[in-house]
This record gives sequence, C-alpha cells and structure tokens, in this order.
Amino acid sequence: MMLRRASGLLFSPAPGGTKDRSRVDEAKRIHLLPGENMDTHGSKSVTVWAGAIIPAVLLVLHNAQRLAPVPLFDELRLSLGTDYVGVGNLFGAFLFSYAFFNLAAGILADKFNNKHLMVLGVSLSFLASGLFALARSYPVAFFSRLVLGIASSFIYVPAVRYVVTSFPEERRGAVMGLVEVGAGIGMVFSLTLLPLFAKEFGLLAAFLILPGLSVFVLPLVIFGLPSQRPRASGSMRTRFLTLGMNRCFWYLLTFLFLIMLSHYCVFGWFPTFLRNNFGYSAIKAGLASTLVTIALIVGSPIAGVLSDRFRSRTSVLLSGGIMTVIALVLFLLRTNAALVLGAAVLAGMGMAFTIPVSMVLVGEVFGATGAGLAVSTAAMTGQIASSLSGMMFGYVLQTWNTFTAVWGLALVFSVGSVPFLLMARRMMKKTPV
Repeated sequence: MMLRRASGLLFSPAPGGTKDRSRVDEAKRIHLLPGENMDTHGSKSVTVWAGAIIPAVLLVLHNAQRLAPVPLFDELRLSLGTDYVGVGNLFGAFLFSYAFFNLAAGILADKFNNKHLMVLGVSLSFLASGLFALARSYPVAFFSRLVLGIASSFIYVPAVRYVVTSFPEERRGAVMGLVEVGAGIGMVFSLTLLPLFAKEFGLLAAFLILPGLSVFVLPLVIFGLPSQRPRASGSMRTRFLTLGMNRCFWYLLTFLFLIMLSHYCVFGWFPTFLRNNFGYSAIKAGLASTLVTIALIVGSPIAGVLSDRFRSRTSVLLSGGIMTVIALVLFLLRTNAALVLGAAVLAGMGMAFTIPVSMVLVGEVFGATGAGLAVSTAAMTGQIASSLSGMMFGYVLQTWNTFTAVWGLALVFSVGSVPFLLMARRMMKKTPV
C-alpha cells in the first residue's frame, strides 16, 4: 500500500561511502512498519474517545491560547500601556517560542511517554495563561506569552504523534480530521467569545477563561488517555540523518510550506480585502471571514475519511491544492461579493484537505521511530510560513496598494506547491510494496 511504500522511501540507498551505508543499515534496523499500534504497551486499547476526542480538545486549547490577544489588541494596548507594535509582539512571542520549541518537543515525543508530555504542556498552559490574565505590566505579559508558546509545542506535537502511532492506517485520516475540528473551534472561540466576555465582564474575566479551560482539559489527559511510551530506537543522530536523506519527506515539506503561505494569506488578509473592495464594516468582515474557519471545521473530517477510504493521502492533498488555486483565482476576479464569499468557503475546504492530512502523511513516512520528529518539523514549517506570510503580503499590499498583487502572489505559491506534491507522490508509487 502507499504508506508502506512511503516508509520504504525513508531507507532507500543513498549515494555516499561506507559510513553513510552503515548509518542507513542502522536506520533500517530501528524502523517499525506503519499501521501497527506501535507505541502503546499493555492490553488497554486506544479508544476513539481517548485517541481522537481528547486530542481534539487539546487543539481547542492550543488554538484558543494562540489567538487570544488578537481580537483584543486595543484593550490590551491600553491595559498594558503599550502601542500596536507591543501588542503585536504579544502575538509574535507565542509564535516564536512555539516554532523554536517544536523540534525539541518532537525529539522528546519520540523518546518519552507522550501522555506525560501533554500533561506538561497543559500544566504550563494553565500557569502561563493565568499569569497573562493577571499581568499588569508589559514584560510580565510578554514573558507569559513566550511560555505559552512553549506549552503549546508540548500540546500539539505529542497529540498529533499520538494519533499517527495509535491508530491503524485505515483510520488515521478520519481521526486526524476530527482532531483538526478542535483547532477550528479554538480559533472561533478566541475570535468571537473572548471579545464578548471582555465586553460584558472585563478583560480579566475574559482571559481567565483560558486557564479555566486548561483545568478542564488536564484531567481528561491524565485519566482519559492510556500511556504511550515509544519503544527503544536508534540514536538521535541516526534519526536526523534519515530525515535529511528522505527526499520524499522534503518534497512534502516544500509543498506544505508553499501552500501554507497561501492559506495564511487568506486567514490574515481576507477581512481587509472585504473592507477595502466591498465596503464591509469591521464587524461584518470579521463575521464573513469565519466562513473560512467553518469550512475548515466541516471539511477536515471529510478529508480524513476520504484519505482513509481511497488509501491515498496525496490525492486528497492534491484536491486541497486545486481548491486553493481556484479560490484565489476567484478572489482575483472579484466580480461580486457573493462569488468572493463562495471562494472563501472553497479556500477553507482547501485548508481542510491539506492541513490535517499532511500531518498524518509526514508522520506515516517515518513510522513510530521518527513520527514526533517528522510532525514537529512539519509544524515548524507551517509556523515559519505563518510568520513570513504576514510580513510578505503586508509589504506587497503596502507597495502596490492593490489586492490583485496579494492574491496573485498567493496564487503563484499555491500553483508552485503542486509539482513538489506530485514528485513526492511519484516517489511513493515507484517504491515497491
């Protein structure tokens, strides 16, 4: 099957001397076939509740913490005595530490009990979000956001690795699609409910919801998830070597990087596009932009089920890329608001068909011995794309003062991502079962 083909790619002979070949041989010895319940010890099986719903709730917490300051920038600016650069840096601090610690979280997830890492992440999330809610000075708020980024790296990476290594091949896509629903719910939670709570009960009460959410999630992880201790594997040097040699994996990462640039362009600039080109108010544009998130929530389980049923993750990824290309073309045409809103739904479906399925696929390429490292590298790649997207497309809009340039560049990235996916797919098909 395709996924066993992908695992074979990891250890195909590479050019080089005897030392390189011996390292590949070592990597072969430590590799486990995908499709096994590879890390779970004991007779307790991984249930859908434990393996899917709880990681989904973890992603609700992860994304809610990530976006929490965004809808309340003005209130935070006054409360902390800073400017827009300062409140923007509160958001950026999370992204920076999250991206930086993703790799460390992936390395630890391949060596230690994933359940313990998730408990650590949720506990840190509780402490740091509580500190942020109570912060009355900017340095304290900034420090707490840095810690929140670290906490989220120990939530997201072990949670996704848990899905990849705990479920058989024919169920992983559906489970990961369900887990991705949690990410969308977390986004909607922060962008809609937090401002409402802040308006009714004040800034402190709104941000105290987040440590309260952490308190709710922590016992679910402790009592709901069975322990998952990775089996002994080769050295970290060997795992990095196998990652570096795997061309298929790097093709997938390049596809993910380019398509995520396009996705985050839509996430970041669609409301401004509606305001500048169709005269929407800030509130109306914000509500309309939730169509993208709703499509992501609805489409993720569908994409996961399709990738399982047809045994072809890359076909689903290709469909997501094509949806994104069509949506951006419709943005460029911008003939009327109804067409643009329909394109936004299509863009959200494109995200649903790429984000969760790509995380499953990169984990499957490496199997249990390197799934954490692979997922963390993919997550870090997406985070880098997120950070670059804001600066890049902001510069394009500032320079050319037209969304034609913005959507045109995003279209170039989305079209450019497809050949890398096709190259990865071709390598998978050429490798014998």
